[in-house]
Amino acid sequence: METTVKNPAKSSKKTHLTKNIVQFRSNFVNLPDAGKDNRGMAMSVMSELMQFGYMLTPEAIDNIAAAESKHVEEFHDEVIAYLKKMTGSGRNYKPFWPGFPQQVMEMSEFELWLHQIMHYMTRGGYVPDEWTKTKPTAFEHPKYHTISVGDDSRFEQIFTDLVSVNQSLTPDDLEVIKWFVSSGSTLRFPDRVPFKENLCTLAAMGLDVPVKTVTDVLRIAVGMSDGDISLPAVPPAMVRANRWSSSLSENEERTKFEFRKFNRSERRRILSLLEKTNCDASEAVLRDQRWVRLGEILHPGEYKEKFPRSFKMFDAIRNKKDRKTKSWYGKVDGAFSKSFEAGLDVLSQRPGEFVRRLDWMVRFHGKKIPRRSAAEKYSTGKYSVTEDLKARTNLALDKFAEIADKISNKVLFEVYNHFEGRYVGNESRSVMIKGQRKRTPLPPLPSIDPNTIESIQRTVVKALMSKFAKLPDLGRVYVDEKLRDIPMPTNMRTASSSLRPRIRGQRTPIGNQNAKVIRAFVHWYDDHGTEDLDLHGMLVGDRTEYIGWNAHHQSSYGCHSGDIIRRQGACAEYVDINIENALEDGFRYVIISVNNFTGRPFHTVKECVTGYMEREYPEATKTFVPATLANCIQLTNEKSTTLVSVIDLETREFIHLDIDMNGIPVSSMKGDQIMDAIKPYCEPPKFSVYDLVMLHVESRKGKLIKDADKADVRFGFDNFSDSYIETMKLMGV
Repeated sequence: METTVKNPAKSSKKTHLTKNIVQFRSNFVNLPDAGKDNRGMAMSVMSELMQFGYMLTPEAIDNIAAAESKHVEEFHDEVIAYLKKMTGSGRNYKPFWPGFPQQVMEMSEFELWLHQIMHYMTRGGYVPDEWTKTKPTAFEHPKYHTISVGDDSRFEQIFTDLVSVNQSLTPDDLEVIKWFVSSGSTLRFPDRVPFKENLCTLAAMGLDVPVKTVTDVLRIAVGMSDGDISLPAVPPAMVRANRWSSSLSENEERTKFEFRKFNRSERRRILSLLEKTNCDASEAVLRDQRWVRLGEILHPGEYKEKFPRSFKMFDAIRNKKDRKTKSWYGKVDGAFSKSFEAGLDVLSQRPGEFVRRLDWMVRFHGKKIPRRSAAEKYSTGKYSVTEDLKARTNLALDKFAEIADKISNKVLFEVYNHFEGRYVGNESRSVMIKGQRKRTPLPPLPSIDPNTIESIQRTVVKALMSKFAKLPDLGRVYVDEKLRDIPMPTNMRTASSSLRPRIRGQRTPIGNQNAKVIRAFVHWYDDHGTEDLDLHGMLVGDRTEYIGWNAHHQSSYGCHSGDIIRRQGACAEYVDINIENALEDGFRYVIISVNNFTGRPFHTVKECVTGYMEREYPEATKTFVPATLANCIQLTNEKSTTLVSVIDLETREFIHLDIDMNGIPVSSMKGDQIMDAIKPYCEPPKFSVYDLVMLHVESRKGKLIKDADKADVRFGFDNFSDSYIETMKLMGV
């Protein structure tokens, strides 16, 4: 269906997005054709974009040249400002050693430490003499990212694609959805919006979309309060002042979870939406405290005649403590306490929840489940524990096969990944919990019989192929083997704002294979001279070495630009890694991390951007060259240590991380923790985009060919490495 929003509700949050930026983020330009001949302006725009690593196609140049001068100027001003913000190149950022890297490499470690200690002793007041040598000039050969020409249909398809996926989006892409609604653009909806968070975001902005559950309504109320619609846990009221301190202070983040004061029309709208649901108190009780707070704002008692079911639900949650409402999960546990079959019947009412407990159901749990109930389903008599487990497992597998086609594709992929490798005991389990940017350790699990795992994964594949088979045939298909390096997207809601969105664990080849040095950087702006950020490189191989403020400043395999403290204005730190020399010295990986030594979270630091460049001539031209950027992210997270990426020196690939760590913000003091944190991302994906594509090929009667030019459909690495949305579209709903 197609809907045009006439008077959308506008978010109170400001956005830097414009139509030009939204289209540029999708790698195309689309200026109104006025029949002009502004080729000179178009080439000027092209010249500036090349400085950031972008190249316009001839058709894109023609599109800009044919536009009115004012539209070309708008495009230039908006897109260049956006690129400066995203790349951290909007100011003249200065490292400690202005002649980095030559100035550092020409000094001894003793001399470097002497100047650095003077900087510390004067609390940032001392800086080394200016570097007066003239740098040589050299032309770098960056891998340019192509910007093509588009049209209004392609522009409108951006919104359709985003709301069609059945997974969480990056904050940047969620902001694009909000921008489409607020801008009054034509909104082309798919048949349905499958992901609840996206659906409720639209409803919170005033769109009339179908709302089914009480949790949907809670999300809408949170969204109308500019809160996190994914409903993460409410943070504690008191937190440590910083990572170095044991004293507690009020948690400012907690205020983001408060409901704003709604006016009467807004209160009526929320209650009317709630009244259309089943007003299920057993679902609302799972977040009873948030519902109690919402009730204090909505005053449902004032509207109990008009919205009686809503009033009854609030009353059940708040006022009847002696007859506390039992949640659906409580009913499931009660059913399992009676018999395994009864538990299966209740649990299967929600297929998604069923598969989330599947691992639990195919393992032995002693007296938690009556031993004989499952066995009696198959025959009679007295059974051993082993026989009882086998019977219960068969019951669970049969029920899973019965309901598999009702489970969302997203959950089916998660199930397949979970059971991959479960035939051995798992002693070091961890998971990325919704809303978190670090992995949470989990208790170890015993192994599961390989035949059981094979049955589960066979059921998953059968269900997926059955769904994919309903799509159009593919014909001749070319599939890029490099797709094996791209994991399936998960937990994208916690991804940092970045120039090019990446999936955690995704391997991306170094764009300029002639690059000698990978130059990592962190830029920030310090208004008051109170910040202290540190960039580290941890080299891993035959041994472990560090390059940073409290380790090596320079060596044959890398150097550090110097530690900056208490400098007002634009600040920068850099770490150079010489690829070939590091390999020769026995190193395989380099882990790039940024720490906020003050112990405060990164979101308190102004204009904080980190990333890495591919430098063919590191000693030449400027220290910071945006055109050579492989990628960069904005550090606005709520921790003081972030692992940015891993560089695989042998394969010449970047492995995207963007994950946080707890503890004091000093990388060199937690090497073992870092290795544990990155391990899941350095291993090959259990189920990759290549596996997903091959499922489509087999289900949709595709014929594999090796010549991409002769294929009817091409699945190339670049199509998916730069767009996780393309993967989500293939995943389906």
